[in-house]
Amino acid sequence: MQWGELVKLYLAGIFTSNFHKTGPLYARITDRERAARDGVRYYLESYFYIRKQKMVDRIRAEGVRVFLDSGAFTAFTKGATIDLHEYCEFIKRNQDIIVVDDGELCVSVLDGIGDPLLTWQNQQAMERLGIRPLPCFHYGEDERYLEWYIENYSYITIGGMVPVTTPQLIHWLDRIWDRYLTKPDGTPKVKVHGFGLTSLTLMERYPWYSVDSSAWVQAASHGLVRSPRFGLITVSESSPAAKQANRHVDTLPPYQRDAIIRHFEEEGFDYQRLQTEYIARWAYNCWSFTKLNEELNKRKPVFKKEQMELF
Repeated sequence: MQWGELVKLYLAGIFTSNFHKTGPLYARITDRERAARDGVRYYLESYFYIRKQKMVDRIRAEGVRVFLDSGAFTAFTKGATIDLHEYCEFIKRNQDIIVVDDGELCVSVLDGIGDPLLTWQNQQAMERLGIRPLPCFHYGEDERYLEWYIENYSYITIGGMVPVTTPQLIHWLDRIWDRYLTKPDGTPKVKVHGFGLTSLTLMERYPWYSVDSSAWVQAASHGLVRSPRFGLITVSESSPAAKQANRHVDTLPPYQRDAIIRHFEEEGFDYQRLQTEYIARWAYNCWSFTKLNEELNKRKPVFKKEQMELF
């Protein structure tokens, strides 16, 4: 398989959200919702959240493997720190629960938040300790780091994108994909993982090898589901949008409302449960993001910039 022919959409935080098969939330969902949850193929978890043994045991009991993010940004926002040696020892002890992709151990380097030199130094330190993580280049960093990673690794990651607006990201990503990440024919030079992508536009625009998103759970917590056919839809009966015209399924024109509810029913989901149960929305979004992954794999894996830069 050539790089870019298949994109893997990792759902972030399934186990962190306690949506594992041995937990009480899983026991509360219907058979159809269980099938949707069980259909998840790609999982990503943060070391910051799963470093306790009970979390590792849950993943191991389910018999799946996870793409392991270091959780450095989460730790930074909480005023905590992650010990590099402990991170490496965790990886060594638990390699059986970590994704190995074409010989590459899918663990991220321990980021130096806001410090590309520290990130690079951590990359070298982890390798001296026997772990070869996927290097990470962040939004706005000196592009010489990106050039070095491309020259020395076959699978890299792009991070620091979560707080940046989609228009800003398009401008920046267009630049680095055009200048560094693609060959003249628009196909990727290396495998590239995009951390924390919630925008479908960004997922579709570039020939990622893999991406991850927590939008499945974030949308549900705000009373929404992402339909493969209709996009983001507000369904929760407790949402403020339930009283606003055209902002909720129940306030749409009847023919639109009926079409959406019919869509839910045709796929085996109960609209009332989607209105009232956040875990039903979780399950629906697990299914819809799996369908999204299938759609992403129908596109041609190339990048062609629409407008050339002046300088």
